[in-house]
Amino acid sequence: MDLKVTQIKTTKQNKQHTKLLPMDELMKTISIGKYCTEITQLNDFMYYADSASPFKGIHRLPVVYPSAEMKLDKEGNSVMLRFNGLLTLTVGQLHDKQEAETIKQAAAILPSTAAAMLGSSGRSVKIIIAVSRPGGTLPQTEDEAEAFCQQAYPIVCRLYETVIRMTPAGETLSIGPAMRTDNTSLLRTGFRMTWDQRPFFQPAPSPLSIPQGLAAEEMPGSVAAEGKLTDSKAGEETRRLILLLEGRYAFRMNTVMGYVEYCSKTTWHHGWQPVDERVQNSFAMEARIEGLNVWDKDISRYLKSNHIRNYNPIDEYLWQLRNKWDGKDHIARLARTVPTNNKHWASWFRIWFLGMVAQWMGKNYRYGNSIAPLLISRQGYNKSTFCKSLIPKELQWGYNDNLVLSEKKSVLQAMSQFLLINLDEFNQISPKVQEGFLKNIIQLASVKVKRPYGKHVEEFPRLASFIATANVSDLLADPTGNRRFIGIELTGPIDVSYRINYQQLYAQAIALLDRGESYWMDEEQTRLVMESNRQFQMRTPEEIYFHDLFTIPKGDEEGQWMSTSDIFLRIKKKAGASLRGGNIRSFGHLLANMDGIVRRRTRQGTEYLLHPIEGNS
Repeated sequence: MDLKVTQIKTTKQNKQHTKLLPMDELMKTISIGKYCTEITQLNDFMYYADSASPFKGIHRLPVVYPSAEMKLDKEGNSVMLRFNGLLTLTVGQLHDKQEAETIKQAAAILPSTAAAMLGSSGRSVKIIIAVSRPGGTLPQTEDEAEAFCQQAYPIVCRLYETVIRMTPAGETLSIGPAMRTDNTSLLRTGFRMTWDQRPFFQPAPSPLSIPQGLAAEEMPGSVAAEGKLTDSKAGEETRRLILLLEGRYAFRMNTVMGYVEYCSKTTWHHGWQPVDERVQNSFAMEARIEGLNVWDKDISRYLKSNHIRNYNPIDEYLWQLRNKWDGKDHIARLARTVPTNNKHWASWFRIWFLGMVAQWMGKNYRYGNSIAPLLISRQGYNKSTFCKSLIPKELQWGYNDNLVLSEKKSVLQAMSQFLLINLDEFNQISPKVQEGFLKNIIQLASVKVKRPYGKHVEEFPRLASFIATANVSDLLADPTGNRRFIGIELTGPIDVSYRINYQQLYAQAIALLDRGESYWMDEEQTRLVMESNRQFQMRTPEEIYFHDLFTIPKGDEEGQWMSTSDIFLRIKKKAGASLRGGNIRSFGHLLANMDGIVRRRTRQGTEYLLHPIEGNS
């Protein structure tokens, strides 16, 4: 390929320097990693940065413009010398280099692909495509080249989108023109210099023929060709609006959060952001500036239509980990960071963790993950840090530790949108809430809520599992609901210095679930949990006085049959004014759920076999 691409480097002083590179020299520069230091720094920045702020060293990476040979005039503006007939696409939001290799292989299938390489951010693939007019000719003037690019890019995008969508992760990726120096010129489409040790390069690609004068409704794969628009003026405005928005942004419907997200294609920006009212207004202003007679409702209709692809971040994260487990027990290694004398902790944690992942995967159709670890210790034992660390960085949006249980509607909505809810300071939850609302929601498989501005109640699958922390040990108020919690008292601080291998941790969980391992507790395990939880039982005054006054006969030991009222009256006589808040109904509930007690039904009601302690009757 006897073509030279344009490389422009901008200094700290904002001065630009232009250099023309033959295609084979460009590919050599990319493969040997001439800018590997700068690109490594950029990748580290992208991984650890908490915002979409620009990388300060970005000026050290030149920009490559494959479409044309260009020079700078006296005013510093780029001027086209020769149109190369090359277009550049970006396939974005990749997760790893293996996914990038798949995209490169897919692009290599088409004979028009001149090159495909990993982008400088490490999260995209750049594809360079050869195009021409019928007969192999190319535009000669800059205006002709710009018009040709405006016509060619929609066709090329649709073609490569079709191929890439056939790859395993293709449905979740954004595909469009690469970075541009402004929001209008498709001729000046390029990318930052990158580093890829194995780029795909075809020196003599077969140019994709772009028919001249092809109307939008005749373009293969175009929106109009699919019969979605009409030839009316309103239809033309809508078509132009869609082309404008899709040319500048990638969109996806986050099916978990229930809103549309966008990502810019034309500026140095990484990461998806929600499309809120302010963003929609910005879209409307951009369209108006471009001369489009559109309204806010036109943009809203587009964003709420099936033109926007669905995206499930949980499925995307878990899918890439399937069949990747190395066989080591990473779940047990994580459990060992929690110091405790409970010998069952590792196996109980394993069941709960599998239940959490199964909940995300939609395996729990009838029951939710109805158990929750309850970490108990004094302050400073890293309990909250441990809980948050259970969720990988890619899914941290799904962690919640400030849920207010009194706001029931918000709780139900959170259960359908978050992945892990930490009931921090569990001891501050009232016994009434424990015995009622919390006991109910922790076992739900789905939730029914009405969305904001919604007209009816909708049912959503539950995603969230629960975990809890507490600073006191006597905190479980409901004897029958105690089996929902795995009370664990820490003997020391949790080792949060352990660096979790999230990919292997969750790959193991997926592999175990695929093998059919149980992610719920059987009767024996439930019995052991309830037995262990007795030490964390919140004891009421009635219960304390009961054990002061009575013992429960064991085996053949003799006892006395007593009614609930007789037992309660003896306790009130002993307790006096200190039992003002008690009532016989709640006391009867306590007796009915007391372990080991023998009862019988009589005409006067239920009687219990007890042995009064001498001197206290």
